[in-house]
Order: sequence, then structure tokens, then C-alpha cells
Amino acid sequence: MAMNQPLTAKQIARKTGIPMDTCSYTIAKLTARGLLTCLNPKAMNSRLYWITELGRQCRKQLYQDKNLPYKEYDLPSVNWPLYGWLCYSHRAAVIRFLTEPMQPSAIKRTLRIYKPNVKISANNIRDVVRLLLEKGIVQKVFVRKKAHPRYELTEVGHKLRQLLIQSEMSF
Repeated sequence: MAMNQPLTAKQIARKTGIPMDTCSYTIAKLTARGLLTCLNPKAMNSRLYWITELGRQCRKQLYQDKNLPYKEYDLPSVNWPLYGWLCYSHRAAVIRFLTEPMQPSAIKRTLRIYKPNVKISANNIRDVVRLLLEKGIVQKVFVRKKAHPRYELTEVGHKLRQLLIQSEMSF
């Protein structure tokens, strides 16, 4: 019932409050029974799961049994392997706080204020920004009279950021 978009096991565990090992076990069982499917099966980590047609029927029945309003969720057209790649903690943290054109140092300062428990160095942030640039998730923005470029999200980056934020909302 918590799945309103494709989610990783970690995201499902956070959203539902189920322990991670129990959540992984349950996902494996649901996948084996044909209720869930993996959208990026080649990924070693951050595998994304989505509801199959049989899963939708079961979900609808659960909502009816609990007398809750049922809402059908369609699978958005997104590059799911890329989204799964982005779900790693450091990459996700950088993308969540990239709300305006920023330098890696500004991203670090923002993270230090709003997410002090995230352990990431400025060098890690620079590396992540380079990777995001290669994947077309961010783009360089040159500001007049500034020596270093800033980085902002592309259209794809905005879509992926929105999905990351939605994955954190409780159900």
C-alpha cells in the first residue's frame, strides 16, 4: 500500500517503518509470487521495485477491505536505471539540496546545516557533481565575474529530484 512510485528496499523500509532486513525479505517473497517486479535487474544495489498487474489487483482488494479510497498510480516515463543509480545516499543528498545554481562548496554548507548527519566531504560532492554532469542530470552555469561554474539541475534532474522527494513522503 505504500508504493505510489517505484521504490528501493531502503525507501520502502523508511516509508513503512519496517526493519530493512524484514523489508528485503518481504520484497523477495512478493517478487517471487509475481506481485512486484524489478525495474533495474542489472543493478547490484538500489534495485527499484514496482507493482505488477497481479499486485495492483491485490492492492485494490486491500484498499477495499480497509474501506479506504483507492487511487491508481501509473508508472511515469523515467529512465529507471538512472533513477536507481541516483538513489545512493551521497548522490541523493546532493540532488535533493541542489535547488538553485550552486557550487559544490555551497552544497556542502547547505548539507551541513539541514542534514548534519550526512557524512560527505567537499571532495565527494565534487566527484558526485562530476558524475551527475556526465549523466546529464546537472549542467554548468557560468556567472559573470565568477571564476568557478555553478551547477543546476536539468529538466531530467528536476524530474528525478521530485521522485526522490516523493519517495520520502509517508503514506
